Parts: sequence; structure tokens; C-alpha cells
Amino acid sequence: MPGANVAAMLEGVTILELGGVIAGNFGGIILADLGADVIKIEPKTGDTARNPQIAPYQDHSAIHLFMNRGKKSVVLDLKSEEGLEILQRLVEQADVVVDNFRPGVLTRLGIDHAALKKINPKIITVSITGFGETGPQKDKAAFDLVIQAYSGHMSITGEPDGPPARAGVPLADMSGGIYGCISILAALVGRELHGGGAHVDVAMLDSMVHLLSYDALDYLTAGNQASRHGSAHAHMVPWQAFPASDGHVVVAARDEKFWLNLCDALGRDDLKSDPRTENNAARLVNREWLVPQLEEEFSRRSQAEWVSILDEFDIPSAPVNTLETLFDDPHMEARGMIQSYEHPTLGAIRYQPSPMKVADWDFPKRHAPMLGEHTLEVLTDRLDYTADRVRELAVAGVVGTWK
Repeated sequence: MPGANVAAMLEGVTILELGGVIAGNFGGIILADLGADVIKIEPKTGDTARNPQIAPYQDHSAIHLFMNRGKKSVVLDLKSEEGLEILQRLVEQADVVVDNFRPGVLTRLGIDHAALKKINPKIITVSITGFGETGPQKDKAAFDLVIQAYSGHMSITGEPDGPPARAGVPLADMSGGIYGCISILAALVGRELHGGGAHVDVAMLDSMVHLLSYDALDYLTAGNQASRHGSAHAHMVPWQAFPASDGHVVVAARDEKFWLNLCDALGRDDLKSDPRTENNAARLVNREWLVPQLEEEFSRRSQAEWVSILDEFDIPSAPVNTLETLFDDPHMEARGMIQSYEHPTLGAIRYQPSPMKVADWDFPKRHAPMLGEHTLEVLTDRLDYTADRVRELAVAGVVGTWK
């Protein structure tokens, strides 16, 4: 619940989310946490994120339980005349419509931006697709793995002598959702400043290419090809994971003061005066000589010992945590990064909440909705349908309701 007399920043904003799985859902979590009313418009079979065969938890999917928390679920048959009419009436009072269908699907349904703008001139529409709405690959099927590979990220991820690797999380999916969310927030501000709605085309591929950041600039400008370095850094030494006797620790001794502190922590005064380590440029040239020496030193103690020593010497470092050690860390509790919500059938679901800390505002702890859980509520509250009429529509297959 919000603090005293403090409203959520997006209270009063209505988002219709036609998106699914991760790319179409991830941005909606952020918007719901900030107070927007995010209404999922789902088919009778539900969002694909509900598939209990993927990341299963009892008869649900962990993807749905995380990606859709805090949202409302309305089931509509958009291929029926009345189902489409209900969506159009919701658009009249909505601010944003988000989808992640393939290009052309919304046009065939008659609910693309041009059509919705006639219903609501101030509507903001955001389409998140794999390859974008234009270009020769626009109709190509896309999943996170496909985009991670196509974008070049896998060519620079992994060990130097190993195969290409993907990021451990669905980064392409989530980056599409994040950039979609940013575009929504920008369009809402722009509408207040300048009036009128907007359509935004967000490609997961473009999002991942943007995340190539300085590596892409270096290639495009100077022709320098980035390569795989595992946990190490292409331009800094030491900057990588080192094996302790029972785990790994990472050290990011970018600045000279941290390198000198590391030498003290290791008890290696000789490395301070060696011309092969006098600065980062020298250490970079002599990486193959230096790193094995550091690895040998780190192997002499446990991970916990090194964490304590490195902190004592103020060296940027961290244990390579597992999820178990991460969520056992008191810092996670102090930051409020472990929360729970009550699910209608599963009981308490523990999860990590929004990373944003907003003064005087506590993020809501609302469960991921059951399929069609809010159909009755939304149609009666927003569109003045009677409960009897909603039940008739449910029998006719136009809408779906829970219980």
C-alpha cells in the first residue's frame, strides 16, 4: 500500500497488454509496480507464459507467476465481433496498448495503431517484435536464443576456447520489454507536453544491438572485432573471476590504487615494482604471465576468506554467488529484495520485487492473475456490463471468466 497521502506515480494510467511470454510482459511488471492498471487481454488458452511445461511450479509456470504479477486478466475472443467490440470500448478509455505479435497480425484483426487512433486519438501503441516491423527479416520467427545469436552477443560471450554462449537469463526478451517500457513512459510524458498519441516499433534485435554499446562503436568506427574472454575483460587486467579453494571470487582492479591494494592483499610487493605490471597497459600485454600467478595466490584460501580480505583492502570484488548464497545474503533482506504475495491456489509465492526505491511508496504485492480472473470486474466496472450479461458472453465463448 502507498504511504500516507502519496499516490503511485502511474495511478490513473491504463495499459492494455496484448503481449505474452516475456518480451510482451516484462515491461508491464514495471508499469504495474509504479501504479498503472495493467489489464492483460488473453485468448481462451491464456498467455503462453502460463505453459506449465516451461519453468514448472506445481500446475503453473514460474514465468507467469513472475512476469504477470500485479496485473489483471481479461479473456476475450478477438476473432468474435463482440469480443473485438469489447476491446475497442476498453481502448476508448485506455492510455497504452502493448503487443508482441508478429508484424501484420494486428492489421488483420483491425486493431493496429491506425485503427485504434480513430477510436482514441491519444492512444499510445507499442509493438515489440523479434526483428521489427520493417526490413527483410521482419517476418522471421524469433525467440530469445535466436536474437542473442543474431545480435552478435553470443560471439562475445563464453570462454575464449569454448563455444559461443548465451546469457544465463533471457536477455533479448527482457531487453525488448525494458525498451518497450521506456518508450511507454516517454510517450506518456510526450503526450502531456505536446498532445497526441504515438506508435512505437521496438525490435528485440535492435534492443540487443544497442546493448552492444562501446564494443559496437569500436567495431563500426575502428574495425576492432570484440572476442570472447570469459569473465575477463578485453581492456583491463585484472578484471575477472579467480578460483578460490572452494569457489570463485571476482576482482575488478581497474584503477591503479586498486591494483596496489590487491598486491598488498596478496602479500606480493614484488608485483608493485615489476615493470610488467606498472600500469594497466603493461598488465594487458603481460596478461598470460600475470593471471596464472594471481590464480595460484587465490587458490590458497577459501572464497569466504578472500571476500573478507578483499573488502578489508577496499578492492572492488565479490563472491560468485549461487542463487542460494545470493538470497541468504543479509544485504538482500536489508534492500527488501525478497518479497512474497498470496496466490489464490498456490499460497505464498516468494519473488524478487522491483529494484526501484521510491520515497513514501511501497510497491504493491499482487499475485499473478488466474486466467480470466478480472473479466467480470473490468467489464462491469469499466464498461457497465451487468454480471448476467458477462455470464451470457462467457457461455457464448466471447469472454472467459475464472470460476
